[in-house]
Amino acid sequence: MDFVSPTFAPRLIDSTLRDGEQAPGVAFSRAEKLKVARLLDAVGVDEIEAGTPAMGEDEVETIRAIVRTKPTCRISVWSRALRQDIEMAARTGAEGIHMAFPLSDIQLKVIGKDWVWICDALPALVEYAHRYFSYVSVGAQDASRTDRARLFSYFELIQSAGVKRVRIADTVGLFTPLSLYSLIRDIKTAFPLLEVDFHGHNDLGMAAANAITAWQAGAENLSVTVNGLGERAGNSPLEEVMTTLSAVFGQTKFHPEKLTALCRFVAECSGRPIPAGKAIIGDMVFAHESGIHAQGTLHDVQAFQPFDGKLVGRESAHNVFGKHSGKTAVLHFFSQRNLSLDNADLERVVNKIHQLSIRLKRNLSVSEMLSVYHEIHCD
Repeated sequence: MDFVSPTFAPRLIDSTLRDGEQAPGVAFSRAEKLKVARLLDAVGVDEIEAGTPAMGEDEVETIRAIVRTKPTCRISVWSRALRQDIEMAARTGAEGIHMAFPLSDIQLKVIGKDWVWICDALPALVEYAHRYFSYVSVGAQDASRTDRARLFSYFELIQSAGVKRVRIADTVGLFTPLSLYSLIRDIKTAFPLLEVDFHGHNDLGMAAANAITAWQAGAENLSVTVNGLGERAGNSPLEEVMTTLSAVFGQTKFHPEKLTALCRFVAECSGRPIPAGKAIIGDMVFAHESGIHAQGTLHDVQAFQPFDGKLVGRESAHNVFGKHSGKTAVLHFFSQRNLSLDNADLERVVNKIHQLSIRLKRNLSVSEMLSVYHEIHCD
């Protein structure tokens, strides 16, 4: 397989306000949704999937409020394959609509439908949606559990109905990068005029990798959510996908330096704290403790990390102190505070730091480090 990355930058479609809010226990207020939309527009996403109008009048009014802010990016809404959902969506003033069609046997059976229903219903629903929206997208829901023959028949159907973009939805997160790469390359070969949007779920921990792979295979659009927020294990995380595109592939259209503020706000209003080791935005992802890593960081912040933390609005890097700390980093910590140590005292201070960290089962705070210094230095 040829894994040469495309030269085009993918369009990022953020679904935090729709799929993200479907995470159990998450409910954003209107004010929170308006702020999330503003922050998303600032980081450079191309489209915000702002909600599901069929949820009711409050949802419709919230989406209308987002539209009234006149963001740079497109505002779209999500809809079931129902005429009444389209009518509710039309009241929001959104520019685009995405309609989801379940394709796998298991999901069609759940709603009491079959492949014949899709063939009969889709053309009329697409035509109806085009009356109200300048942009209509449709979804291949549960694509990872749908056989190729049906998928490609579906692509023929939607293309003949005048749809320009299809969402390949890995609804239960079963794609692997290689299986997804193969599928999207085949889609782009057979349907070169059909835009592909990949919407990944993280049930097996591959959503971010799958999103990047989808783009490498030719997908023009990637659906994401802030912090990977979403049902079950969540979705492809915006911050991981955007930072990879920027740091690894040199894409410059985005503003990753604004990601940290966005991610922290979504964590706060969703009630989902960010794990310390969470890629890009966790408290410890730019922290170094072990001797060789901490020493290397003093010379070059990228010695033991893939990029400077400033890229995503964080500090470049920082050293923490515990069981694995080495002499160079400890000496630097104290010299920065105009506190000197001879070789014998340095040895004792380092040993004390190790012992205290083991007993406390954590890194030491600045005040604890200073207490160690004064305890040893004043002996």
